[in-house]
Amino acid sequence: MHRRHFLHTLGALGTAGALGSVGGRALAAGPIKGAAEVDDSALAGMSGGRLSAWRGATPAFTLDGLDGRAHALSEWRGRVVILNFWATWCGPCREEIPAMGAVARQYRQRGLALVAVNYKESLATVKPFVDKVPIDGTVLLDTDGAAYKRFDSLGLPATYLIDRAGNARFWRMGELQWSDAGLHGHIETLLTQKGGTTA
Repeated sequence: MHRRHFLHTLGALGTAGALGSVGGRALAAGPIKGAAEVDDSALAGMSGGRLSAWRGATPAFTLDGLDGRAHALSEWRGRVVILNFWATWCGPCREEIPAMGAVARQYRQRGLALVAVNYKESLATVKPFVDKVPIDGTVLLDTDGAAYKRFDSLGLPATYLIDRAGNARFWRMGELQWSDAGLHGHIETLLTQKGGTTA
């Protein structure tokens, strides 16, 4: 069983019904197709349990962005993606935004992208927040929570590392220590892998 840290579990905040099954996809046995170049289980141990290897298919989604356009996750094929689910009311989410943005900037020229998916809040709520606390990536609106639910997440923030071929490889429930050497090792490894085409 993967060790998890829940800083803001949604059930405790009265959002029952928004939860997926208990990490079913992530806990399913067997390696990800096309991920043979890396021992994901061994890499996940580098961060002292901060990240777990993802198992199973990567859910697809298309969501509206703050730019008014619809964006599919597949748009970032060919890049390594930090996929982060967050909300304005989530304290740990707010706290990690600057450090997460710094990591996105650090590796951007090498092909890292940050996709920050807001959980079940309106444009009228999210836009003023982002104006005050800029997020150094693409902000998408999961207004009904459907995309979040497909990832079987149980709390916020929830972060997934997706490789260039569009496969989720690692995940974390709860705030990440963005200066962690293990996390940077995961990102470095995924950036050196080939796969997919640049969107």
